[in-house]
Amino acid sequence: MTVTHRTQSITSTQRDAWVEINLSALERNFKKLKELLKTNIMAVVKADAYGHGATAIAPVLQSLKVYSFGVATVDEGIALRKAGIKVPILILGATPFWSFESCYTNELSITIYSVDQLKQIEDFNKTVENEISVQVKIDTGMNRLGISPAEASSVIERIRNSKKLKLDGIFSHLSDASNYDFSKVQKERFDQVIKDLNDIHVQKHIANSYATINYPEFRYDLVRIGIALYGQEFNFLEPLISLKGRITEIHKVLKDESVSYSRTWRAKKDSLIATVPIGYADGVDRNLSNRIHALYNEVKINQVGNITMDQMMFDISEIKDAKVGDVITLIDKKLLISDWAEKLNTITYELICRLRMRLPRVYTRD
Repeated sequence: MTVTHRTQSITSTQRDAWVEINLSALERNFKKLKELLKTNIMAVVKADAYGHGATAIAPVLQSLKVYSFGVATVDEGIALRKAGIKVPILILGATPFWSFESCYTNELSITIYSVDQLKQIEDFNKTVENEISVQVKIDTGMNRLGISPAEASSVIERIRNSKKLKLDGIFSHLSDASNYDFSKVQKERFDQVIKDLNDIHVQKHIANSYATINYPEFRYDLVRIGIALYGQEFNFLEPLISLKGRITEIHKVLKDESVSYSRTWRAKKDSLIATVPIGYADGVDRNLSNRIHALYNEVKINQVGNITMDQMMFDISEIKDAKVGDVITLIDKKLLISDWAEKLNTITYELICRLRMRLPRVYTRD
C-alpha cells in the first residue's frame, strides 16, 4: 500500500499504471451520510472494499466512529482484525463449519441462514467457553441465503435460549432496491418477523445504499452502506477512485494503417498513437475497445483498436508536445466508471471489483 499526496509523483510502484484512491473524499462521503441518516452505519467492505482496499479504507472509517463492518468471508474479517479493526464485524455470506473456530478467535459475527447451519454452530458451541456472536438473516424475497419467515421465530428462540450464542442482529436483503413496491413487500415480511418476536432488542437492518438514501422508513437501527461510501451511484457523493497510466510509447500511424489485434481501427489520416500499459488483464473489459475515452491534461482522447491483455492505445493526434511518461486518466470524477457499465449493460459494482490488484493502489489526500 502506498500513501502519497496528490502533488507528489507516483514513483513507488513498479508499474506505469495504478489505481488512485482519495481518502479525503471517503471521509467527506462518510460525514455526509452520517449527517443525513442519524443512525448507525455498517460499512460494507467486502470484495476488498469493492476493489478500493479494505485494510486501507476500514481504519479511516473506524477513526470516524463507524458502528461496524460487513464482509463476505471469514478471511476478509480476519484481514480487518489484523489491520487493527476493533469494532464489530459481520460475515454477511456463508461461513463453513470448519471456519467457526476462526470466527470465535477473531470475534467475527456469523450469519445464521439455515436450520442446518444453526445445528452446526450449536455443536461447535459445546467446545468453547465464551459466547459466539451471531445474526439471523431472514429471506424475504431474495431467495439466496436466509431463514424463511415461517421458521424465524423458532430459530431465534433457540438462539436466545442458548447459553453461548449471542444474538446481535436480525436482518434481510433487498433483491431490487430501486423497485419500491417489491422492496415494501420485503419490508412488510421483515416487519412481521420482528412483530412476532415482541420483546427482542437487537440490531435490525435491511437497507442497502439505495434504500438507505431513498427510503427513510427502511433505516431501522442500522443501515448497510457499501457503494455510496465509495462515491458511486449518487451525485451528492464523490467518487474515490481514479485509474491512471503513463504513456510508454508514441508512434506515427499513417492514413489507412490499423492499430492492434484484428485491425478494428484504421487511421482516417496520419495519426499519433500513444500506448498505455493497462489491459483486460487489469480488469478493463475488452468489449470497451474503441468505445471509451481518457483525459490527457483535461483534453478528451479516444481509445483506439482492440484493448489487449496488458496494453491499450489512444489517438493523441490533437495533443501538442505529448511525451513518453505523461499521465493519461481513464477513470475519475469526470470519466465515471458508471459510463463504462452502461456501455457494457452491467453495473458499476462489477467493474470496480474487476480492477485487479496487479494495478497498485495509491492512497491520496487532498
